[in-house]
Amino acid sequence: MGTSASVPNSQVSIGCQLCQGKNTIQWKCVNCQFLMCSSCKDNIHLRIAKDHIIRNLNDIGELDSGESFNFSDVHCSEHSNQVCCSYCKTCKKVVCLKCVMKVHNGHEFVDEEEFLGKKKKLWEEHKNVVTKLSELSTEEHKLRNIKESEEAMYNKAKENIQNRSITDGDRWSEKLFDLEKKKRSINQEIDRELRNLAEEKRKFQEVINVVDLIKSSKDFYKFFERFKELFTSLNYDIVPFKSNIGSLSDFIEGENLVSESSQLKTNHSSAINIFKVVKQYTTDIRKISLLTELPDQTLCISDNSSKVLQHVKLEGNSVQVKSNFIIKIFSIAVSPSGGILVSTSDTMLKIFNIKTGDITDSVYNVYPLKALFIHVTKDQRVIIGARSPGHNYPNTGRCVVIVMDQEGKYLKKYEHDGNTKPIFTYPRSISSTSDGSIFVVDRVHDDARGRVVVLARGGEIIQIYSGHPHINTERKPFKPVYVSTISSGRIIVTELETNTVHILNNYGHLITFYNLLDIGIERSYSLALSSSGHLYLGCTCKQGSPDTYKSNFYELEYIGI
Repeated sequence: MGTSASVPNSQVSIGCQLCQGKNTIQWKCVNCQFLMCSSCKDNIHLRIAKDHIIRNLNDIGELDSGESFNFSDVHCSEHSNQVCCSYCKTCKKVVCLKCVMKVHNGHEFVDEEEFLGKKKKLWEEHKNVVTKLSELSTEEHKLRNIKESEEAMYNKAKENIQNRSITDGDRWSEKLFDLEKKKRSINQEIDRELRNLAEEKRKFQEVINVVDLIKSSKDFYKFFERFKELFTSLNYDIVPFKSNIGSLSDFIEGENLVSESSQLKTNHSSAINIFKVVKQYTTDIRKISLLTELPDQTLCISDNSSKVLQHVKLEGNSVQVKSNFIIKIFSIAVSPSGGILVSTSDTMLKIFNIKTGDITDSVYNVYPLKALFIHVTKDQRVIIGARSPGHNYPNTGRCVVIVMDQEGKYLKKYEHDGNTKPIFTYPRSISSTSDGSIFVVDRVHDDARGRVVVLARGGEIIQIYSGHPHINTERKPFKPVYVSTISSGRIIVTELETNTVHILNNYGHLITFYNLLDIGIERSYSLALSSSGHLYLGCTCKQGSPDTYKSNFYELEYIGI
């Protein structure tokens, strides 16, 4: 009786299976799986099997170790001039037609059709489980990010409590004890889920390795004897990780230890300010939709709704308008070559001459889509949010975030998630971090509701941030407007209706939030970094107010983030 080891040893390099390898194979019979040369196809096979389907190997693709795993690929160990045609379940070996008729008569067989069906099932599940393994790695990454965020929150809370324990030791010592206890509990939950994910990954990887070994070795014995076990293991659903893990933010706020800015305080002290107003400027436009500092430290400010673009210079606390243009732009950025890139909702980004007002085509083309938002990274890549023409909501066309090099060559496109579903509805604002992650404000509804989608450089979605439950409710949903990355790598997100700034880490997890009303700023909108290391924050006027055309923008210093 043959063993599992005897099958691979009987395999030889395959030429034409009808003329015994004298000629190079060019054809394959779909029905009987024979590989043959042109001469044998015409002179032998078609004469005895006129109704069989024969295909050129160029049409069915190169046969790799998995796809060419067929009975007819193996010469019979008993009859060297015969290729195999079945698997004998009784003797647990592949056999040729002569063996079936003489030696194995009456045995139980698996024919080519049944084998191909089993192989197709196993190969497909193998591909699916590779995807599942990737999903598990993503979940593991999310959990580790949560743990990092909780650690940062704990350190900040502990520091603030220790500072206050000097004047009220017993009270704050008790709070510190409770904080430590809560942290241990959360860490235990996260570590338990990480162990569960690691075990899931181990089980999937083991079965992947076995199938890979079978495919490469063409071990029919292992294939048939372990098929049911392998198929069941591959078809096993992922056990979802526990998504309702507690958070220190719930504990801290539940203990009434924070103000609206999410900073620890006592009942007798004011909130610690994250932002400090350095200067305030008043303009003569209604809404500062866009705000960009140019290389010469002048600014471009734009009111998209009024089709106004101004080139301004800041002198003291006043805004001196150098040029005023009537143009509707959707986004503005400084190009890698130092020019001014603008998006006019055309298929091509434009270069705007700030001195003459002339507009020319750039090398950045997203045809047949329309370019919306522009972001230029520190390493001079140009990222464009683009979508198909038509209604914004509901979105019936394509919506893509495209990364280009300085010459306009496509480097990466982000359009669909791992389940081939569209990622974006309307990319409203884009920023990036030094590690290549991309943050996109995606507006999902015509009432301005949205989210922040965090993309890894490789293409996967790292995180989707949808606001904080202590700020955003059914009555006041999350309506992000603008996203920007500050020098520390933290991500700033403005939200119009709640006057809140959300501060995220480079994984898209909330570090803290801040209510700008605490420093006298309301209706915050656009963001831009200044060459001095500060942050420019543009605002919009409330419609119907006496100062409808006197929107403010601020130069802010940020502290501790």
